[in-house]
Amino acid sequence: MEMLRTPRRRLYPLLLAALVVAIGGCATAYDLGQAALQQGRYADAAGSFQTALTEDPNRTAALVGLGIARYAQGAYDDAVASLGQAVRQDPKHREAQLYLGLSYLGQGDEGAAAEHLRTFRKLTQSARVVSQVDNALELMRAEPSLSRESRRFVASSIESAVKAEQDLQEARWVYGQWPYYTDPSSYLWGLAW
Repeated sequence: MEMLRTPRRRLYPLLLAALVVAIGGCATAYDLGQAALQQGRYADAAGSFQTALTEDPNRTAALVGLGIARYAQGAYDDAVASLGQAVRQDPKHREAQLYLGLSYLGQGDEGAAAEHLRTFRKLTQSARVVSQVDNALELMRAEPSLSRESRRFVASSIESAVKAEQDLQEARWVYGQWPYYTDPSSYLWGLAW
């Protein structure tokens, strides 16, 4: 009876975990970390990624996940350590370069931030994201010592541009799978609009 009074949104993580276990047999620590990261449960994500790293200390994806979780928690030193190791293992890992740059920016090390943001810029294909990174780099050049609020604004603007691009790519993929994407009348049997 107590379960019936629990708000639905609190049940979603449990349902997601149950679904992962049911489909895959057993969710790995990395999978649980990814799910927690997507849900904004950064402490849980960090714990799961740390567990994944005890199983495989050189797993780049787990290092990146841990670094992003630490970045989101404001633990920039820990984020730099994890993401730095990931970048040493895979210098072309876009997310690692992006969040390493943002973590350095959070620390106030604008020189290191600019270096990694420039590398991220070279690795991304989105003109919108490139433009946002260019604007951020220009602001960092014009104002050599950004305030904490300005650094947060720069970081969130880049993250927003990246998220918008990811959402756009996902939408294109989903709707690209739909055979009637380009002609609405074909699935509405000629109904007038």
